[in-house]
Amino acid sequence: MSRNLILLFANTASSQLIHTMHLREINLDMKYTRNQHVLSQWVLRNFRSDDTANEDKDKQRVWCHTVYLSNAQKNEIKDIPLPISSIAICKDCFMLLDGENGVKFDIEEELSEYENRTSVIFNELVHNHAFERLLDVDSENSPLETILNFMLIQKILNLNNPQNKMDAKDEVIKSLIKNIIDNIDNIVDRINNLPEYLIDNSEFKIYKKLVRVAKSTSPVYEKSKTLFVLFMLIEAKGLPTIFYFLNNLKNSEFKNINISGVYHTGYEFESTEIRPVFTIGPNVYSYYKNQNMIYLPLSHNLAISFSVGKKKYFNNKVDIFCPKPENLLCTSSKCIRIFRVSFDYIDNITSLITMGNQQQSNTIYTPYELKDIEAYLDLQYENEELFYTPENPELVVTQA
Repeated sequence: MSRNLILLFANTASSQLIHTMHLREINLDMKYTRNQHVLSQWVLRNFRSDDTANEDKDKQRVWCHTVYLSNAQKNEIKDIPLPISSIAICKDCFMLLDGENGVKFDIEEELSEYENRTSVIFNELVHNHAFERLLDVDSENSPLETILNFMLIQKILNLNNPQNKMDAKDEVIKSLIKNIIDNIDNIVDRINNLPEYLIDNSEFKIYKKLVRVAKSTSPVYEKSKTLFVLFMLIEAKGLPTIFYFLNNLKNSEFKNINISGVYHTGYEFESTEIRPVFTIGPNVYSYYKNQNMIYLPLSHNLAISFSVGKKKYFNNKVDIFCPKPENLLCTSSKCIRIFRVSFDYIDNITSLITMGNQQQSNTIYTPYELKDIEAYLDLQYENEELFYTPENPELVVTQA
């Protein structure tokens, strides 16, 4: 089955894809600029192209695969190498006018601080394989909460992404911030006169930025959109706030969430050989609502799947699926179960994530050109025993 799924991306694209972006809109000479948190650079570096894998960070790029409709109304795929620093730029995203001096300002610093903090747990999982950390759900700002926060905040940021082809995305934004727009005067007054339970935190930079946003002379829509994101960043930081939008969204989107599997391709992070890889889209995660399943790629060789609404408790163990368990930096234990699977098994997961990405955007980022997928399929044909063994997942013996 995986061969057909992979060929979907190698030869053509899903008929569901619609024309939302022309190649002329992509400027290959774009320089580094601020306000590009629509897709975090530290995430993109987990998917950096093989041909620049060993370059300095400012020289690294990703392969950008853009699917669009030709003049003949047929799906066509273009793969373009783009500098990581040029991905998903939205220059005026959350840019406001200062109420006192009219100077432009943004929430760049707050987004950067949040992303740097979030990247710590991602690095522990991607580079150290510290999967037992996923079971730590009781500590403040637990790893699982950090991941869920990231998924939601990224989804909100992606609503501002020109490459996001979600139907009526502007209406979605308006519905999210409607409460702020309708009550903007009252909310601004509350921010300028913080409740007593927030007074002790008023010296934090993020609260000072909240006050600056509230006093901005920018249009109400832009100010409300920025306040909404800033309130979520305060929550993600574990600080008290006036509104708990992030928590409410988590309770709605991720109720009774459970980790159903961690998938490792069996190849080391620095590997550049032809191999199965995970792709990433601007929305970051793929959601199959009819199955209540979420797939989140953390890097080109690691992904997590979650079930939603099926179990009323958190995991007490995590299942890891990998074709080469000897390349993992963790071992089986009471809380970690490692299964040896075939590369074909992993291919199916990579294909599910790719198709989920395609449903949300016409742009997908991967480590290598699409023509390499066919080269990988040739390897499968040449050595089926290697790529299709074992037929079913095999539990690796628990260590004493």
